[in-house]
Amino acid sequence: MRGVGSAITLVIVISLQIILPSEGKFFNKLINLAKRNRVKRSWSYPVISIPETIDQDPPFVRKNILDITNDNPNVKTYELQNEDPTKFAIEFSAADPNAGASIWQLVGLDRDVPGGDRYIFYAVVRDAAGNELDRVTLEVAVTDRNDNTPIFDTSTLQGSVQEGVSPGTPVMTVVANDADDPNSLDKNGLVSYLLGPDAEEPPAPGGRRRFAISSTGVITVVGDLDIETAPTVNVVIIAKDGFVGSSSGRSASATATIQIRDANDNKPVFQNTPYNAKKGELLPLRSTVFTVSATDKDIDLENKGVSFEIVAGNDDNTFIVQSYPRGAGASSGDIILNKPLDYENGPKQYTLLIKGFNAQASNSDVQQFQTTETVIVNVLDENEPPVFINQPYAGNIVENDVAKPNIAFVRAQDYDFGGNQTVTYGMVSTEGWFTIATDGAISSVGPVDREHPSVNQTNSVYTLVVSAIDNYRVKATATANVAITIGDKNDNAPEPDGPWTVTICEKPPTPFVTNIKIKDLDEPQNGAPFSVSLNDNSGLWVLETVSGDPMSRSINTLTKSFDVAQQSKYEVPIIMSDGAKPPEPKLTSTNTLVINICRCEERDDGEAVCLDTYVAPGGINIVLIVAIIAALILILIIVLAVVAYRRRQQAGLEKEVLLDDDDVRENLQAYHDEGGGEEDNDGYDISALQAQPPNTGKPKVVDVQPLGGAQPEIRRPIQPDTDIGNYIGDAKQQADNDPTAPPFDSLLVFDYEGQGSDAGSLSSLNSGTTDASQDYDYLNNWGPRFKKLADMYGGGESD
Repeated sequence: MRGVGSAITLVIVISLQIILPSEGKFFNKLINLAKRNRVKRSWSYPVISIPETIDQDPPFVRKNILDITNDNPNVKTYELQNEDPTKFAIEFSAADPNAGASIWQLVGLDRDVPGGDRYIFYAVVRDAAGNELDRVTLEVAVTDRNDNTPIFDTSTLQGSVQEGVSPGTPVMTVVANDADDPNSLDKNGLVSYLLGPDAEEPPAPGGRRRFAISSTGVITVVGDLDIETAPTVNVVIIAKDGFVGSSSGRSASATATIQIRDANDNKPVFQNTPYNAKKGELLPLRSTVFTVSATDKDIDLENKGVSFEIVAGNDDNTFIVQSYPRGAGASSGDIILNKPLDYENGPKQYTLLIKGFNAQASNSDVQQFQTTETVIVNVLDENEPPVFINQPYAGNIVENDVAKPNIAFVRAQDYDFGGNQTVTYGMVSTEGWFTIATDGAISSVGPVDREHPSVNQTNSVYTLVVSAIDNYRVKATATANVAITIGDKNDNAPEPDGPWTVTICEKPPTPFVTNIKIKDLDEPQNGAPFSVSLNDNSGLWVLETVSGDPMSRSINTLTKSFDVAQQSKYEVPIIMSDGAKPPEPKLTSTNTLVINICRCEERDDGEAVCLDTYVAPGGINIVLIVAIIAALILILIIVLAVVAYRRRQQAGLEKEVLLDDDDVRENLQAYHDEGGGEEDNDGYDISALQAQPPNTGKPKVVDVQPLGGAQPEIRRPIQPDTDIGNYIGDAKQQADNDPTAPPFDSLLVFDYEGQGSDAGSLSSLNSGTTDASQDYDYLNNWGPRFKKLADMYGGGESD
């Protein structure tokens, strides 16, 4: 298409040149443009193939790889475009550019680097004005040489397979990469695989191999795998490039590590066989009869842990097995008693077939990997309580009857040790109504009471408990119940069922007073219907039946008003007789209904209540509640008063300061203001100026506390040769700097200590100022310890 377009362009240009000959320059440009677009089919070059440079080659010397020419007479220069100037260059003769140009390879080329297998660039020719006249595409193909060794992908060198798999099972695929071209003539980049000469570690038994590898790197199982002997197998793999089977080419080796996974391919083995046990027939349920143990050579818990099961000899489920599978050491199983043993009536020996298997294994049901063992359990005879036979036991008696023999019979047998033991009967019940003979005959010893609390009042049955004891050295006892039915006699008159006390208002709003309940402890045939009447002549009360309730009667009043001041309580006798049928006599009793009269007031809900007997909704008298609360308040006030008094006493004791008997200072009251005088010193407390007695354990009384956390300053002791002036100065400075030193208050120094004080005045206000008054020579009479003080103030010179 490009050639056709150029021809059309050339025709148009020629036509225009004929029509417009004056426009020569324009046509020259069009002609040149057409020439540039015209295809020169002769200016093209095939792909340039050059071999890559490898490390074993001598130092590279640049070389000419192609000569190019262009037949355009206007060509002045050649250049390359899109080339790597460090690898390729073009050279031509500027004096004779029509002679062509040469393409040079400047450095050795490595095909294995990215993009190093092919280079594409352009050769361009230009005229003197720099206009592009033509261009050609140049392609350099770098041919492969086998200069790279296969490199294993380490992530493909780890694999695992379960032991016991069939031959041909694939395990893993190893991969090695070669940077060379796998499609080259020599297949330099094509990698194939094979096993090394000593391929496996540890070696398989008998010199056989466990694994094989295909030329594509697939490792498969070809031999037996056993994790117990070889948990890990290292396989040496050789990766070789070039044609498969070729002796030339490069190769590399690596070790593939194959972990063997455990499979349940070993059956358990019972330990410490044979198994025999002897247990007494009185062994408690859930007790361990015997413990079996087994080991398994497999590794994983699901394949190594052994569970146990009784598969024969346990038809009645007398025993069960509790398994304890373990991943280390032996697994164990406890054979546990599930039903009682019976030497006399049951098997004297059990032959149990125990199966050991790996319950958690995937092939736990495969018999090949199971094992069995026999456990023989011998049952021993033990002394059991006698056995009562021919139960249940029953008898009959009438209450209040005289002693009656042979009311019932019991029988017990002892089958232990050949049935040669003697059985003795006894009574367990404590009412003392019956005795039992050596042959088991039960007799009454006197009248019995059907209405006794130990008798079931619904069915009149008394449950007598008897015992049977054998004569073994450690006696065993059995008990049995004998149901004695006691016939009823009409020996109880009707009586009140609950309290018969009621309170009504002085002016009752209705005639109704109360309902009274009646009961009879005898059986129904000796109870209701009752005959009930009032034994009262006051005419104030009337007795009526209650519809549908033969055990109750209604009491009503015939008056509308009572006088509580005249009589506040009425006791109404009521006569009651039962409805016994002959030959039983009717029994009658008289009981009293107490009716209290009170003054009432009407509550908000319209109900009238007694003022002096009103109770709270919970049934507690309101007056009683108020009295209790008042008493509690009074007790609380007394307790608080006693506590306050004792605290005040304690506070006074803590403030006391122990004084010597000769201390003439008064107990002064501290003031914090200026003023005062000699005559009011009795009102001051100077205890703050007094040192704390040692080891009293009581704090000093102060008016102003020292600073928090302040510690008393430790004063250094007086040395014998210390200058007294320095000592006084040091002591004053220590006292001034000690925040805990008294006094803490703001007491003034007064002129006198107080009227009548033996100490006299300590004030300097009226002290003398004459020489005589300042005579300190008397200090010389106080001894050598005051000599320095006398020399300082006496005016004399020391010797």
